[in-house]
Amino acid sequence: MSTFSIAIKTGLLTNNVINLLNGDADVGTASKLGVMRFSLQEFLNGKANISMASKLGLMTSDLQLLLDIIGKQGAIGLIIGLLMKK
Repeated sequence: MSTFSIAIKTGLLTNNVINLLNGDADVGTASKLGVMRFSLQEFLNGKANISMASKLGLMTSDLQLLLDIIGKQGAIGLIIGLLMKK
């Protein structure tokens, strides 16, 4: 799947997708998710926060356990999946 295809399916710009795949949160992606950029970046860096836990319907402690298991690549995949679902 190309970054263009992912962009179409997620409603992001291709540049947003590239940033996300590199582990960098930007305002466009955060806005599409309905969270602040800082919260998204924290999540991508492996730190659970209330905003992202709420988006996923989890308690922060449960999200932290998940992040510890799936790592950065898993967190990126989780965000892409969330955006494709919208």
